[in-house]
Amino acid sequence: MLTLSRHLPSTRTLQCYLAVAQELNFRSAAELLNMSQPPLSRQIQGLEDLLRVQLIQRDTRRVSLTPAGEAFKIEAHKFLVGLDLAVQEMTRQFHDEHAAADIVRMGLTRVINYSMIPRLSALLNDPGFAKGRPLERAMSRQLVERVRRGELDIAIVGDIVAPAEDLRVESAGCEPMIAILPERHPAAAKTVVGLDDLGEMPLFWFSRTDNPAFYDKCERTFKHYGYTAPRRLEPKDFAMLLAGVAAGEGVALCPESMQATSHIGVAYRPLPAKLAQQLAIEMQIVSRARETRPAVLDQVEALRAALANAAP
Repeated sequence: MLTLSRHLPSTRTLQCYLAVAQELNFRSAAELLNMSQPPLSRQIQGLEDLLRVQLIQRDTRRVSLTPAGEAFKIEAHKFLVGLDLAVQEMTRQFHDEHAAADIVRMGLTRVINYSMIPRLSALLNDPGFAKGRPLERAMSRQLVERVRRGELDIAIVGDIVAPAEDLRVESAGCEPMIAILPERHPAAAKTVVGLDDLGEMPLFWFSRTDNPAFYDKCERTFKHYGYTAPRRLEPKDFAMLLAGVAAGEGVALCPESMQATSHIGVAYRPLPAKLAQQLAIEMQIVSRARETRPAVLDQVEALRAALANAAP
């Protein structure tokens, strides 16, 4: 006889908990889940109240898991993975293949200007490729999690994903980095700008929690070149970043394709070739490892071909 219990957390609550347990930062976890911090905090508090166990310790400086939190992290992950496998198996056996076969949901990272990659831009703007569905744009970490949760089928992201059993990740080219300077900066008179030319003006830069792998790669390069300028947290909106540079509040680095965005008072300058490649953003195509639908696999192949043949 089936016994129903009202004392069970929802899958959304478990996803919220795992995001916090992974990030150990409520702001980053909220961004990952595309929600604000107050409802995320309420989800965690409600879970702890339901379990009558403290899972997370936090103060003004850090977030950490209690021993119970570490144990529950493992169990919650196993449950969600098992549920995901069950849903995929039911979908494989019983879904309406004719109704769902052509539906492919795709996300694109915001850090790339696709109009500057002609073959890729032509593909993304082809109505037959998107089949009328919007291409969602977000931060790479958010897109990866949405693919993992089944909310998207494919994502093009920027240099963020480590290999994982549940994801298929493949490199599809890279974007060199360039410098963004105030027009009145002395280095703006040069045709090629090195890190030493940027001086001590603050560097607009992203938080490590946004992309630990790429952040660490860049930090190793900065250390190698002796670049120690102070950092300012860069705005999420690129137009606001350009406005800050134009106002003389700092300098920035960005993917080469983003120079198509013009702004009065800003100068884009290439970095030396070796440095540009050392700081380059690797573009990656992410899909689910167990994906079998021909429509999804065909679009992955089309994206792979467009990026492989993209002229630098």
